[in-house]
Amino acid sequence: MQLKRLEAYGFKSFADKISIDFDKGITAIVGPNGSGKSNITDAVRWVLGEQNIRNLRGTKAEDIIFTGSAERQALGVAEVSLILSNDGELPVDFREVVVTRRLYRSGESEFYINRSRCRLKDIYDLFADTGIGHDGMSIIGQNRIDDILNSRPEERRVFFEETAGITKYRNRKRETVRKITDTDNNLVRVRDIIHEIENQLEPLSRHAEKTRSYNALQESYRACKLTKIAGDFARESAKKAENDAKLAKARDEEIEANAQIRTAEAKKEAIDKEILTIEASMQDKAQENERERQKIERGEREAATLRERQSQSAASRERILERRAELTHEIAEIVAEIGKLAGLEQEQKASLSQSEAKLKEEKEQAGALAALVKARKEAEREAREACDAKREILVQKQQELAVLDRDIANEEEGKESRAQELHAAKERLQQYESLAEKLAREKEEQEKARDMAQARQAEATAAVQEKRRAMEEVDAHLGTLRQKQTAAESKVQILTRMQQAYEGFGKATKAVLKSEEAWRGGVSGAVAELIDVPRDYMTAIEIALGGNLQNIVTEDTDTAKAAIAFLKRNRLGRVTFLPLSSLVTRRPPDESVQGEAGVIGWASKLTKTETAYRKAIDFLLARTLVVDTLDHALATAKRHGQRLRIVTLDGELLNPGGSLSGGSRQHQEASFLNRSGELEALRAALAEWQAERRTLTLARGELERDLAEASARQKEAEDAFHAAGVLCAETRVSLERLHENLTGQAEQVESLAQAEARAGETFAQVQKRRVLLARELRTAQQEAEQLSRAEAERRESMAEAEQDAEDLAACIQDHELKRAILEQEAMRSREHILLRQRDKKRSEQALISSEQEERDLAAHSAESDARLTALMANIEQVKAVFHAGQKAHEALYEKRMHALALGQESDQAARVAGRRRNEIQAKIHQLELAGVKMELSLSEWQETILQEYGLTPERALEESLDMLPADLRAKMKNLEQQIDALGPINPNAVQEYEALQARHSFLDKQATDLETAKGNLGRILAEMDAVMTRQFKEAFAKIQEYFAAIFVRLFGGGKAELKLLDETDVLNTGVDILVVLPQKKRQNLSALSGGERALTVIALLFSFLQYRPSPFSVLDEIDAPLDEANVARFGSFLKEFAEETQFIVVTHRKGTMEAVDTMYGVTIEDAGVSKILSVKLGDLEDVQDVQ
Repeated sequence: MQLKRLEAYGFKSFADKISIDFDKGITAIVGPNGSGKSNITDAVRWVLGEQNIRNLRGTKAEDIIFTGSAERQALGVAEVSLILSNDGELPVDFREVVVTRRLYRSGESEFYINRSRCRLKDIYDLFADTGIGHDGMSIIGQNRIDDILNSRPEERRVFFEETAGITKYRNRKRETVRKITDTDNNLVRVRDIIHEIENQLEPLSRHAEKTRSYNALQESYRACKLTKIAGDFARESAKKAENDAKLAKARDEEIEANAQIRTAEAKKEAIDKEILTIEASMQDKAQENERERQKIERGEREAATLRERQSQSAASRERILERRAELTHEIAEIVAEIGKLAGLEQEQKASLSQSEAKLKEEKEQAGALAALVKARKEAEREAREACDAKREILVQKQQELAVLDRDIANEEEGKESRAQELHAAKERLQQYESLAEKLAREKEEQEKARDMAQARQAEATAAVQEKRRAMEEVDAHLGTLRQKQTAAESKVQILTRMQQAYEGFGKATKAVLKSEEAWRGGVSGAVAELIDVPRDYMTAIEIALGGNLQNIVTEDTDTAKAAIAFLKRNRLGRVTFLPLSSLVTRRPPDESVQGEAGVIGWASKLTKTETAYRKAIDFLLARTLVVDTLDHALATAKRHGQRLRIVTLDGELLNPGGSLSGGSRQHQEASFLNRSGELEALRAALAEWQAERRTLTLARGELERDLAEASARQKEAEDAFHAAGVLCAETRVSLERLHENLTGQAEQVESLAQAEARAGETFAQVQKRRVLLARELRTAQQEAEQLSRAEAERRESMAEAEQDAEDLAACIQDHELKRAILEQEAMRSREHILLRQRDKKRSEQALISSEQEERDLAAHSAESDARLTALMANIEQVKAVFHAGQKAHEALYEKRMHALALGQESDQAARVAGRRRNEIQAKIHQLELAGVKMELSLSEWQETILQEYGLTPERALEESLDMLPADLRAKMKNLEQQIDALGPINPNAVQEYEALQARHSFLDKQATDLETAKGNLGRILAEMDAVMTRQFKEAFAKIQEYFAAIFVRLFGGGKAELKLLDETDVLNTGVDILVVLPQKKRQNLSALSGGERALTVIALLFSFLQYRPSPFSVLDEIDAPLDEANVARFGSFLKEFAEETQFIVVTHRKGTMEAVDTMYGVTIEDAGVSKILSVKLGDLEDVQDVQ
């Protein structure tokens, strides 16, 4: 695997996007101070998952986003990408892997692997055990050398775990322990749920069995109901079919009647058309006959004239004179005839007007007659109702008369019995009234008792519900406590085992504390066991004590000597002892510091211990000052000349002389102090929870007893309420019956009293009443007879009115016929008048022409003879035509009269067919109504069958039971009684029982699976511990060997050793670094110079890389404290290890630059933006050290 390229945008001073390509070998990043070189190191560290902003030289997350300058605006996002080539070392199937991290100013953070969104954990897992994980030493930033050397041994071991490749196992182990804890919690919860389900199963099984019985009965009842509905449907279908047949027949009859009406109407229309045609023909024929008649008259006149002309002139003249006289007379006659015809025409017109008026009147009479018929029908109905009412009155009068006759007949013999009966009835009435008052009082008392019982029942029910809720709350609390207690007990066991095994202590310390030698009685224990520290000061005291936590307190020096001899004999290592008999404690250097800002107090006074061990605690902590923050600690140290040893609440330690240590720490489970405190807290919590459980158990027992008592009281209250209700109901029913009897008895008494009063009347009054009633009866009979006669008369009148209507209709038709005849006669009269007027005109013309004829007589005598002969022949022909036309006109007239008769017959036939059609339509309406009702019934049954059974009626009929209707009704009644006898049913009981049973089985299996999983997790944990132990031992041995050799090469001598504080606890023990410089004694790491400390870290780094070469390593000014000779050694080591590891070195040192293969320069512009520049290798000699 190789780092190929780094891309950054908006990260710190890189406001513009940069891209840096890295080749194999050594790449140097150079540039002036403040140019942004170290930002490249921070970018690599950040994209690999660094979460602590302080390690990136910031105070808050948004500090890594370009904040802007005088000329450039601030950016809203920072993004860094690493592009790596993958040769199979990374667990992904890509030849090139791109890891990207992006941060927005709003605080949102995003991670990507090959442009796919992922989690931070995925990036940790990707680089775990590759040497470049976030816990490794492959990336060493500025000031990280002191953090590595000053870290606690337990914190330092993470570098070894990363190099040994067991980080992923450590993470998996932590996850496995969490899973075991979760499994324990889940197991407790599942067992509690199983217990609750078992309590519910038994009552629910009874309900389920009851529901099954109900379902079986209900299924039988449904089958019977289906049989009944199917039978009803079949019977109604048969009725519907019969009704449909009748309806079809009636509709056929209606069609036939409509056809008859249409035929009659069509015939009538044809006859009317024929009449119009005949009348038109008659008019044409009359005109034609008139023309022929005129021709005859003209011919005759002309012939007469010609004959006259043939006479002698004198005779002709005399005849002409006579003709004139005749013409004059004829004209006078024509005038008279015209006057007579005009009068006749006027009479005909008057007759026609009268006929039309009469026809109109008759039509109005016909409408009035129809309204009269309707009104008479309504009157007949009202009269019939009045007649019925009179008949009822008549019957009532007859009954009253019969009663009076019976009363009169029984007056004497019933008087004494009525008196006795009235007296007995009054006594019974008094008894009923007194009994009613008594029952009313009892009912009121019983209702009060019932209300009190109901109130007691409500109180008892509320009490039961309250107790049950309280028990549920207690059970829930107990369940929570059980879960907490189980989890705490598990953790106590783990912590106890860790404490008993002194897990985390060094091998020597553990050996002394576990020893069974005689001197063991003089050992009081380790400091970590003897001190009690408040939680707020835990970190500060732990840092202040450091390795002194494993110091062993003894009663005297003899015990310490014996223990040291024991350690020497067994070659177990070294331990610091604190003999109480010889310890000398020193007072704090300056008591006045207590009142200064941020000062909490001296560490020894903030801790608790037994009085016997106070000297040991004061010896260790009396001169250590606890301050709240690092700023206050620095200020206090400065004020007192760097003479105080100060520790902050966050764990930063200021030593006398000015040295300062701090940084990140492991989780608190690695803390000895926290372990004891947590164990004590857990035990206290367990004791508190146990006491609370006992209290809750006792409370639950009391609640159970209270619940039993409340349930018993509830049952008693329910029984009492039920009994009171039954008693009230019985009393109410008795009282109602008594009221009914009382009412009946009062009515009987009243009736008897009335009868007695009526019997007390005198016989004359009764007889008079009877006479009056008889008269009223006769009057009523007469009125009834009159009404009956009136009804008969009305019926006759109705029949007559209907007959009159029919006669009037016939009369109207006759008058219409007569009107047509009058119109024809009037037309003829008018034609005759016109003819006579033309005759008069012709006579006048003839008179005028006679004079001319006389003058022309002589001239035309010869012509007249010839003309006369021809004219006579022509007249005969015209007469023949005229007579034939008259016969034709008479024939047309007879034909018209026949057509009118036929039209009247057609009208009569249409009216008869219309009445028949109306009757058929009324019948069809009734049949259709019946059919609709049957259809609705069938639809309802069909919908019921479909919705309730999902069947068609035909299928339902096939599946119906073969039973008689009576047997079916009996069976359904029996099933209803059985269903009612079952009482209230939970319809979901079977499903609920099966679901609960299935859940019980599922949870039981879950519990088994959880127990199996817990066992498997335990085995996996043991296997991981074995693998981690073996792998760590192998790696530590090799690294220790390489570290010793490389240390000697770097320092030119001396000795270096890596040591496990407790070799028996390989997985948790810390790692100490022991060095002896050439020609010097062994020194504490804090006493080394800056260059010596740097070379020590470099030796450790190269020992890690020799054991497990990292794909790349980023070193930020790690060579700054070195002199030129050591820089040269450092450069040679870089070249030596560059074959396996790619180095990116941020440096100012020329010696380091001479060893590199590639070099980039970083500069900063005026706008505060860093730029990447290429630097030629030939210019490297001119680079000056920039310190």
